[in-house]
Amino acid sequence: MGNRKDGGYIAIVTVLVIGAIMLSVGMTVILNSINTGQGTLSEIKKESSVGYVESCVEEALMNINRNNTLSGTVVLPEGSCTVTINSQVGSAWDITVDGTLDGYNKSIRVTAIRGSTVTINSWLEI
Repeated sequence: MGNRKDGGYIAIVTVLVIGAIMLSVGMTVILNSINTGQGTLSEIKKESSVGYVESCVEEALMNINRNNTLSGTVVLPEGSCTVTINSQVGSAWDITVDGTLDGYNKSIRVTAIRGSTVTINSWLEI
């Protein structure tokens, strides 16, 4: 009879240990999936912010092309970007455009020449 009690005790402990291990493995898999999803979402938001600032740069270049002037702000439906004129000598422009979308700040520096059209000499994401 002593063996039966010991056998039941060992079985219960074994089930509890195996259950705890399975729970631990399951939680690890779930947490890895969540971290992967968050990383992917973060990358998507970063790429969206780059696209947003690129749109601001294109709008600024269109203003240079149309009017040969540039204000300190470009307004888009998603928000506004800050435009800094680093230098402007004759038809040569050097600007930096800063924008923030979904908490991600991006800056792009562009040098361009305005002739009959605007020719971009350099485009650098800072």
